[in-house]
Amino acid sequence: MEFLISIYERWREIPRWQKWLTITSMAVVLFLTLYFLRIVPLSEQLLADREELEHLRLTVNRLKVVRRKKSKIEEEINNLKRELESIEEKLPTGKEEVSRIIRSISEADDGITVVSIKRGSPISKEYYVEVPYSIELKSTYPQFVRWCEKLSKSDRIINFGNLSIRAIRSENYTISVSLQIKAFNLKR
Repeated sequence: MEFLISIYERWREIPRWQKWLTITSMAVVLFLTLYFLRIVPLSEQLLADREELEHLRLTVNRLKVVRRKKSKIEEEINNLKRELESIEEKLPTGKEEVSRIIRSISEADDGITVVSIKRGSPISKEYYVEVPYSIELKSTYPQFVRWCEKLSKSDRIINFGNLSIRAIRSENYTISVSLQIKAFNLKR
């Protein structure tokens, strides 16, 4: 307590202009201390927060662009899926029996006789199954050509393979045909 009294007495002895100078310098020191301890860190934090906010705005804008692109891509994917489904509907299901198709085409044309139809073992590929057939026919040459045209227009994907034609002498037939074909079924 005596220490405070001695300081007060010295304070009273100081001239007025020195008192004001001391008070002003103490206020400046107090203000600078407050400024560097509180305001500078807060302004640095504010600057960092602004940079973070700008970064987040850029990220949000990029995400908006990506979302618009995503919706367009999803719409395009859906369109492609619908197109693929419509194309798949046109493809053969594999339920159509090839031997029945061959016989029905042959029966529609007088003059073609199916001697035999032998089905081979199916061969599985990545997207389809290949089924080989060996066919023997008796016919005239023009009727055989018409038969081949009708077979190629059937609802099945069929490839013609090895073909051998022998001339024969018969009342109704002029050729004997041995034909290898492959029918294809889409894997679903």
